[in-house]
Formats: sequence, structure tokens, C-alpha cells
Amino acid sequence: MTWNTRSVEERRKHIGSFVAVTPTMKRATDVFRRCYREYHEGQQASCSFVVGETGVGKTTAANDFMEEIREEYRGTLKDGIDVHTIDPKTYPTNMSVTFQQPGRGLVRPILKIMVSKKTTYKQLFGETLAALGMPTKRATLAEMKSIVRHQIEGQGVRMIIFDECQHIVDSSQIRDPYEAADFLKELMKETRVQICCVGLHYATDFLLENGQLETMKSEEHHMRPFPLDFNESAELCMFLRSLSDDLPFDRKPQLFTPALALRLHLASDGYVGYITKYVSMAAKDAIDQNLDTVTMDLIGDAYARKHNVPDKENPFRVKGEIDEDGFQKIKAARRKMLEEEACKSRATRRRKDREKSLRKAAAAA
Repeated sequence: MTWNTRSVEERRKHIGSFVAVTPTMKRATDVFRRCYREYHEGQQASCSFVVGETGVGKTTAANDFMEEIREEYRGTLKDGIDVHTIDPKTYPTNMSVTFQQPGRGLVRPILKIMVSKKTTYKQLFGETLAALGMPTKRATLAEMKSIVRHQIEGQGVRMIIFDECQHIVDSSQIRDPYEAADFLKELMKETRVQICCVGLHYATDFLLENGQLETMKSEEHHMRPFPLDFNESAELCMFLRSLSDDLPFDRKPQLFTPALALRLHLASDGYVGYITKYVSMAAKDAIDQNLDTVTMDLIGDAYARKHNVPDKENPFRVKGEIDEDGFQKIKAARRKMLEEEACKSRATRRRKDREKSLRKAAAAA
């Protein structure tokens, strides 16, 4: 069956399912895999870190690894009883690997917990309990610890992935800025569950104040954007070729040609998340307009909508050769301008809030 005979809804949905197994993605997935396989191999658990800037593919790698483990469990036998798949609407597949085992209940070999902003030591336990299906608001910290230990053992949890771990470092609510290290250390020592922390590059900072947790760390992997390299065997071109082949069009776009690959790299700074965003937006436009493939003009339209920039600042609208250094300078200048405008806007809002508070105080007096 060709793509043009399928429904618009089916084709649009297919776009969101793309995962490219690039060398960068594979190295990150290998970290998750090694961490998972080390469960109960030693007398105490260990932790690993996968860090990098937003859009480099950290969460995608984590979700892809979870799908690998889900497939491993699906259809297997545990203790002689079939393990059944759970409705993903009840337990989202990007938050856990969860199965129903008759006579035992839920089995969750992997949990993925999104660390909230301004988190506290106690909230980290609360978020872990919520992921285990045991939300509680009134329990003491000691009670939370006891329930976490019991549920991790009862639900067969082998590994917990903590995503957005930079929020732990950023938080001003934790009495000791690195108290979270003790939380992870206790979790690994008392339950022997494997831990993998995912976040921005500075998410490892809380290790600096806790030498014992540092000794429990197995590895630290930094994911980086694609370098600008047009060689056919280079990671950027391999990724763009794979993305082109996967798009739901019978006439595949040539995203990997030097002219388009350069513009995609300039637009995204080499970050896989931004490349897929621009191309996905353009592909959906092409489907809605009944076009037979994705063009540079469509990607330019997507870039303009996302960033609200004039044509001279849109790499897909620049005709002929494009000045790489010149475009980067224009892009940096716009970013600086937006940051300055945001600072002024925040200062204005704070001034107005202070004036409003003073007026209320004066009226109350």
C-alpha cells in the first residue's frame, strides 16, 4: 500500500512515531541498558547520568529504551504466570513499563519520574510514591520511606529514571542544595534499585557535595548536538537520510542534500529535537495541502511560524549560498534582543507588583 492511499490522520500520526537510532542515541541507550542490567549484580545499587542540552534527544533515548524493555517483558513467563500488557491510557508508556501479573498485581520493572521545579527532599519521595501508584499527602517522611521500600520490592522495580534532574540543583527549597544526593543514596542502599538521572549538563552538580554518592556512580554520558559534517557516513547525514526515508510520502524528500542539511543545521544548531520539529511541521502541512513531498519552502514556513522572523533571518528563505557565520551572528543578535526584552518585561511586572503591594499596605494602614 502506498502512502497516498492512506488517510490523512494515519499519515499525520505516523510522523510522531519516528525514532532514529543514531550513534549518539545508541550510546545513550547503552547507558540506560547497562544501568538496568546491573540490577542486583552487586551488594548495592549504582547510578548513571545522561545529560545534555534541551533538544539533544535525552528523553527520546530514555523512552526508546523503555520500549525495548517493554518488548522484552511482553509475552514472557514470570513465575509460571503470564504477564499481561496494561492499558497505556491508565499507565502512560513514557512514564513506566507496567504489566499486570495475575495473582500478584502490577509489575513495574522501570519507572520514569519527572522531577518538578522547586522540589524538596520530601517531595522527591512523594513523586516516587505517586509513580508507584501510591500517592499520599498526609504521610510523614518516615512513613513515605517505608512505603517506597515496600512498593519497590512488591512491584519488582529494577530501575528508576529521574528526568529533568537539573530541577534538583536549581531548587532553593531544599535546605541543603545537594540534599537530593542523600535521597538517591538512601533509595539505592535500602531498595537496591538502579538509578539513572537525566537532565541538563549541570544536573551532576549535586554529586560534588556527596562523595559517597560519587562512588556509587557507574558512568556519566554527555549527549551533544550533531556536528556540521556533510559526509554521507557522518551522523547528521545518516540521521537526515533516515528521517527522509521514514516520512509518509511516496516521493521521499532529500533532507540530506548539502544545501538543505546546512540550513537545517543552522536552524537547529544541530539539535535533533529542533530538526524533527521543523520537518514534522512541514510534513503535516504537505499532507494537509495534498502535496507529494516536503520542500524547503514548507520547512521555511514552519520556521517562520515557530520563530516569527523575517525572511532575511530564515535560513530556508535565503536564496543561493548562505553565509554560515553571518547567519549565526544574526541569530545570536535576535536571541540577545529577545532576552533583553524579556528582562525589561520582568522588571516592569515586578515594579507594578511592588507598587500594588505598597498601595494595599497604605490602604490597610
